[in-house]
Amino acid sequence: MERTLAWDGAAVVAVDQCALPHERTVLRLTTPDEVIDAIKRLAIRGAPAIGVAGALAVALSAQLSDGDEQAR
Repeated sequence: MERTLAWDGAAVVAVDQCALPHERTVLRLTTPDEVIDAIKRLAIRGAPAIGVAGALAVALSAQLSDGDEQAR
């Protein structure tokens, strides 16, 4: 069984819930803004999936960070 939401090391990979049940489209989201947009347009939906997607967006943000920002 394939996951509807996963991490591939460089992106959040999600089944586009808007396309179901007629099509099966997989999204590869490479920025936190893309994850946010997918949640807003309900491509990722349901409380558990939104929570996991949010956590993966934080991980993606950390991965993309150059590490020079100071904590405030």
